Amino acid sequence: MFGIESLPLETLVEILKKTDGITVGRCRRVCKAWKECIDGTDLLWFEICQKEFKYSSKIAKKKSGSERSWYHIYRNLKLWENITNYERNIREFYKFSLHDKNHALEIDHNILPLKDQRGIVLYDMQTLKYIPVAMPEKNCLKIANKDNVTVILLKPGILIQRTVDNPTHMSEAFFKADDFVLTSDLLYFYNNRQVFKCELLTQNLSPNLIIDCEYDIKTIQVDHKTLHIYTDCGKIVNVKRDGITEVKPINCPVEWIRQIKHICPINDRNFVCYSRNLFKIETDQYQHLYLDFPPITALFFYADTVLIGTRAGEILLYRLSSQKRATKPIFEKMATLPEGKFAVQLDICERKSGPVIVASTFFEIYLVEIDFFPQEKEVKPSFPMPKLMMYKRLLRLRDRLKMN
Repeated sequence: MFGIESLPLETLVEILKKTDGITVGRCRRVCKAWKECIDGTDLLWFEICQKEFKYSSKIAKKKSGSERSWYHIYRNLKLWENITNYERNIREFYKFSLHDKNHALEIDHNILPLKDQRGIVLYDMQTLKYIPVAMPEKNCLKIANKDNVTVILLKPGILIQRTVDNPTHMSEAFFKADDFVLTSDLLYFYNNRQVFKCELLTQNLSPNLIIDCEYDIKTIQVDHKTLHIYTDCGKIVNVKRDGITEVKPINCPVEWIRQIKHICPINDRNFVCYSRNLFKIETDQYQHLYLDFPPITALFFYADTVLIGTRAGEILLYRLSSQKRATKPIFEKMATLPEGKFAVQLDICERKSGPVIVASTFFEIYLVEIDFFPQEKEVKPSFPMPKLMMYKRLLRLRDRLKMN
């Protein structure tokens, strides 16, 4: 008779894919061979994340980049279920000399870009160490990275810098654009109402017009090979890769559409719309609409939870699942900023030791650190090959911006 230990490791992995994360975590403790097999099979944890945290794991991975394995993403998100039971350390991280609502750019691929007087300064989110690649451009609006490409949004448009092995391939390009979305092999951007697609794996970086939208565009997002265009008039235009286009309205009374100032989308079925007091959430499982909501100064949509900054300086956690039977929103307090301070931007990055919430005020950056695994804190920067290539691209971008 053969025991389970006699199974080929590949077969064991296929069996574990049909279980859940808690079961796989227990299997890690069976023996050294199983632990090495499970820890070394990131695809296993990717599939578990897709089953248990379909959207939040994707957001977390985009923020933390290739350095954080899917195993670390899974165990962090699992502990979010009891996050308010953990001690939270709040500290001032950065102080600005000028009043600005947009000091912090979006965390992407483990990098936190901050707008200062000298331009853009960059920080490694895993170690919170300064990256010595300050960008001289003060009007930078957004930076996004993948392992082989970096894109920055300036007021005139987007500048692309990619790492190429073949010297005949274009390594740099510039296009007029209002905003963009970067995927693994495609770049989508729009200029006024025209939306373009640029394939990043081809020899030339040549954008193709995919739609001339009938409406003014508020923001765009890509999910499962479909481009979602959110418009000012409350309509969502979906463009699939085969070119088929459909238009659907946001499920919200027409008279309230004009009040919507911000949209945080994942796709056309999962998004948050909000202004100061209006809060509209639409997901696969929950649909909520509030008019008498605590005044919102900042928001981060994490698919199954929402972080909300208020004028009173509180950072509140709102779990969508808490609304199954409740008629009023239920909040858990994550942090309170020093007196007189309130968040105007919120962001999250999952570190190996646990999540860190970045709260930007008009003059400061505050960090709310939650150490799920304090023994795994990183104090020295690591430089795997993708990060080194990314730093080199940033240096080239810096030099290009200096010349301009």
